Amino acid sequence: MQSTIKELLDALGCTLEVDTLLDYIQNDPNYGNSNFSSKQVNEYAQRLALKASNSKTFLKKYEDLKSKNTDNLSYIIALFYKLVCDDKKSKISKPKVAPKPILGDNKHQITKEDLPQIKDKLLKAVDESKKLVMKSFEEKESKMRPNWYSSLELPNWQKDHPSMSWDFPKEPVPIIASLAGVPVASQENIIIDDLLYVFSGIPGNYIVHQPVKDTFDARAFLISEDLDDALKQIVQQMLPLASNYSIVRRFIENCNMWSGQVLHALVAAIEILLKDYYTMLAQLETEAMSGNLTLQKLWYFVLPTMHTMQVLASIVSNIGKSELRGGAVLTVLHDKTSTLMGVARVQEISLFLTERACRPYLNILDQWIHKGTIVDPFQEFMIEDNELINKEELPVDYSADYWEKRYSVQKDRIPEFLEKFTDIILRTGKYLNVISQCGNAITKTNTEEIKYSLREQNYGAIIQKAYAYASKSLLELLLKEYDLMGRLKSVKNYFLMSQGDFIVQFMDATEQELSKKIDDIIPSKLESLLGLCSRLSAASHDPYNEDMRVELLPYDLQFQMFKILSIETEDEKDYKQNKDCPPLTGIETFSFGMEVKWPVSLILNHKAIACYQMIFRHLFYCKHVERLLCRVWLYNKVVKRFSEARLYADAFALRQRMLSCIQHLQYYMCVEVIEPSWCQLIQSLDKMNKNVSNMQFRIPYSYLVLTEIRSPVEDNVYNVFKDNTEGRY
Repeated sequence: MQSTIKELLDALGCTLEVDTLLDYIQNDPNYGNSNFSSKQVNEYAQRLALKASNSKTFLKKYEDLKSKNTDNLSYIIALFYKLVCDDKKSKISKPKVAPKPILGDNKHQITKEDLPQIKDKLLKAVDESKKLVMKSFEEKESKMRPNWYSSLELPNWQKDHPSMSWDFPKEPVPIIASLAGVPVASQENIIIDDLLYVFSGIPGNYIVHQPVKDTFDARAFLISEDLDDALKQIVQQMLPLASNYSIVRRFIENCNMWSGQVLHALVAAIEILLKDYYTMLAQLETEAMSGNLTLQKLWYFVLPTMHTMQVLASIVSNIGKSELRGGAVLTVLHDKTSTLMGVARVQEISLFLTERACRPYLNILDQWIHKGTIVDPFQEFMIEDNELINKEELPVDYSADYWEKRYSVQKDRIPEFLEKFTDIILRTGKYLNVISQCGNAITKTNTEEIKYSLREQNYGAIIQKAYAYASKSLLELLLKEYDLMGRLKSVKNYFLMSQGDFIVQFMDATEQELSKKIDDIIPSKLESLLGLCSRLSAASHDPYNEDMRVELLPYDLQFQMFKILSIETEDEKDYKQNKDCPPLTGIETFSFGMEVKWPVSLILNHKAIACYQMIFRHLFYCKHVERLLCRVWLYNKVVKRFSEARLYADAFALRQRMLSCIQHLQYYMCVEVIEPSWCQLIQSLDKMNKNVSNMQFRIPYSYLVLTEIRSPVEDNVYNVFKDNTEGRY
């Protein structure tokens, strides 16, 4: 029951605590006696979903528990409904008890008899705080672990079998022998044997280790006081090798299975280096057994290894103390490799570690940029798949959620050497993912393996090549299989009013209805008139005329434009809602809408359609004004029959100038602005279709933007607003 309650609380996003609910259930006299019908429980779940931060997640969790026949699920849902949704619910809270004074005040003086009691209370408080810290740490670890980890039962080898460690024992070991009275020559042979043990992580008889406070602290050693001072000085110079080895070994043994593939690969690379280290110790031991090894020779042989082990200890300490994972580990290794340019041997070792640690990360990158899939069980890759949307929901408003929410870049997981390619990597995988979602197979054209190198050209060329292939494939898919050109022509016919006879017939048919107040208009009537006009005009040849619909927006064009201009200014709050506005007519609120299905909805999404709607509303209102002026001209023809008509000559001239002005304005917008931009768009698309490899294009968060193409929306709306909005729209 505790597990069920916790899962539902996480899905609900509620502030209640599991322990509080369990206490309430234990004290509930009706527990086990209440019977709820399935219909009633489903209704409770639906109402709870309205209160949840994410209703879909809560309902999905409820259905999963229901399908598993979870015990007491009906009672738990009813209890949640009572506590969250019922207005008559009782407040559940633990009784607040005033703490008893520990330290004295004016009413309670501390005496010697109170000191033991105060000490016990302080120790108890410290123990409780430690438990809370450990609990929060365990919760943090459990979140980092993959889902399948909780189902595994793994032994704790370090706790159950501490002698399996290759590091020094955690408990301190005393010096068990004395060198008093031993000649210096014999002391040298004895201390050499001890040093070889200490270099292997084993305490000696005359050199013993000291415990460390933190996992990655340097280890201190205790040397027998009877050792000769000259020998002791040489020994102290060599002991940092053992200390650094201990740090490296602790890092290896603290790396468990949920630390991630990058750390696993790094540990494997360090183990390869340690094999050479163990081989050196074996050779030194052979020399010591044959009597050919002196302390000076030992110092000469281990001196190059000391610097190498110091670099390893520095790297693993930096990673371990910061608790780094994934791409952050690669950034540390890359920085270390770059800073060791002057020391060839050490840089070679650091380069070896970085190249080995990068392999699993670059394998994930290779899958992403060549297949559009992410295989990242430990959440280490720079791109995270949030899986917010199911494939079944693709045709319904998929574009915005897909590009803005599903795939996101995690900045803390980006290796420094891939930072400049982040945007290209993200878009490459998205392009391929779109192609696969459309049912097309993706074949990997590049067989070259991505490998880490200090020269970014080695892997940068592969990323650029994969990006070019994904761009070309997606563009061909949109142009050929999903008729992007036909969709754009449909946009021009309706939103840019290039279908003249349709607009005239539509305005004639809807004039009476659109002259009403917005609350009096019947949208279904406008929909039927739209369908009728599209069938009786040249728009009937448009294959996408069935996707057009009527929209009555709750604000006029002026309010919409000022709302855009006021973004991130002091006036923005004034345009949150359309307040104190007189009732609008249908002409002021009317606009066309378009239903666009996946994947064309990535280009013609709500943001792009909103831009076209603004252009259409302006053109539509200008056309309406022109019709009104033409109607005035018809009325003026009647006035000319009278003898006093010459008295209205100035009014006739003003009306004619107004009509000429509005007609010239429409001509300028349609013929001199929109049409050239449209022709440039079509020519650029044709050129791209013929020679797509030489063109670059990108899909940002919501819709396609071609870098060498300017659409009518961009030329006529964005350029008008960019000076005032600073490009925010």
